[in-house]
Amino acid sequence: MEKLVSSLSFNITDPGITEILNNLNGQKGVYTNHFNQNEEAFLKTEEEFTVPAFKIHHDPGEPDPGREYIEALRGLVSTLSEIFPQVFKGTSYYFDPAEILRPCFIQLIQAEKKYYLYLFRPDLNIHYSDAEITVPGTNDKTEAYSTRKLFFESLIIPVEKPETEPGFDTINIKRMFRSTWAGESKKGYDKSGQWIDHEVTKLLSSVLMPEGKRIYPYYPIRCDFNTVCLSPPELSPEGRKKLLPLFIRFSDLIAPDTLQIEQYFKINNFEKDSDIYKSIRSKVPEEWTKIWTSHTISPYLNESDMKEYLFEVGKPGI
Repeated sequence: MEKLVSSLSFNITDPGITEILNNLNGQKGVYTNHFNQNEEAFLKTEEEFTVPAFKIHHDPGEPDPGREYIEALRGLVSTLSEIFPQVFKGTSYYFDPAEILRPCFIQLIQAEKKYYLYLFRPDLNIHYSDAEITVPGTNDKTEAYSTRKLFFESLIIPVEKPETEPGFDTINIKRMFRSTWAGESKKGYDKSGQWIDHEVTKLLSSVLMPEGKRIYPYYPIRCDFNTVCLSPPELSPEGRKKLLPLFIRFSDLIAPDTLQIEQYFKINNFEKDSDIYKSIRSKVPEEWTKIWTSHTISPYLNESDMKEYLFEVGKPGI
């Protein structure tokens, strides 16, 4: 999905995947929540699962996913929903032709007369150090592999009230920034686009932390899609909504400062001793920071001697 757009479109779904998601019961999966050293989130389970091969070279302009792709994804969703039932419960699947290895699962949430889009995207690209190839890839297909780690992205995005509730075709993002694009740096082959999203993310998450508390690499508040989003620490249907009251109050608090934040980070990097940090932190009520005191991040070395983090969510401090 293009980060500069003002709306998100959900046009194509699959009745087979819809049936799988609708039939999920209240059973809870057994898994733990982690990050790797690249700040990528993943769920780890003792039960190994296989990610099938998918066709490469799918045309991003072609809205039809094709039978072969859907059948492979349908089988995988069936497997994953048995291992991680609470993660998928309450969501609907939609096909995104631009991101075939990051399928799109969504839920529309209403809270305090506001609307939010929960977006969960498992990352099916192989992480070679965390997987065993079962079928080699070809020019036409990705490799099939087995793993115990499901990498993912999850966000709760503020949106306008949709004209039609699911399945809606288009939903408008409630943007809080004009643009988080900062321009390009270097030249020729080294030219790269520069965004301020990560710097804004660090600011917004840091001002909510109690003094001396660190839960890096988890960022509860994220800048994405030119707005302020919530990264829920729990992925169950109940867990997705748990922090929404705090998120709504925090979004309202920083709304007058978004233009200043945007202008500041197009020139500067995040620093805790900056005036903009001190200004926003001074407005945050102390009781808002207490919710994070029982959340813990524990670094460790995995089987390949690479650094990872175990993320554990404690009971709310408020």
